[in-house]
Amino acid sequence: MQDEDGYITLNIKPQKPAVSSADSSSWWRVMALILLILSVGMVVALVVLGFMSVTQQNNLQAENENLSGTVQKLARNFCQYIIQQTEEKQKRSADHKCSPCETNWRYHRDSCYGFFKHNLTWEEGKRFCSNWNATLVKIASRSTLDYFKERTVFIRWVGLSRQNSDKVWLWEDGSVLSDNVLDFFTDGRENMNCAYFQNGKIHPAFCNNRHYLMCERKAGMPRADLLL
Repeated sequence: MQDEDGYITLNIKPQKPAVSSADSSSWWRVMALILLILSVGMVVALVVLGFMSVTQQNNLQAENENLSGTVQKLARNFCQYIIQQTEEKQKRSADHKCSPCETNWRYHRDSCYGFFKHNLTWEEGKRFCSNWNATLVKIASRSTLDYFKERTVFIRWVGLSRQNSDKVWLWEDGSVLSDNVLDFFTDGRENMNCAYFQNGKIHPAFCNNRHYLMCERKAGMPRADLLL
């Protein structure tokens, strides 16, 4: 375009400065770094929450197990106390509906005990108990020994034997005769490799002798809903 003096005027519009590729790349790097930090933070937070949740569940489970064990122990003690009181009143062995043992099996601590008047050899007595899913009685403490002393006057086989006179005495579960029961054990002659219980003591005997027997098996849980 020509003005009045003959000069040409150029109509040039101002242009915005172009954004360099280096500036754009820096901006995206900053955004990517921010997103990465946020993502890592979210992952860490989720891991921490998961760990806290698992820990809380484990704590609750442990508390429930402890509470359940305490309730079971109280139910066992109370049920056995009721049976004991009933026996003292009736002056004989007694059952109670709270007992987890079958009829005519006595409930004591964590076991059910059966007292049988069958004249059998030691091996025959062992097989007899096995048929009841039980074993010949193990007497591993003074309290258990006293329990039997109060409930039988007969000679009865127990689950104690040895292979020969040079071997140690073992219970059916493979455990050795303990020192706290050894004081109530009378030593025997050669070839007396089986044992019976009578009058608060354990006596060795010839395994082919015939005696009554006592069987033992693990007790289930007492019927807490039938305690009263």
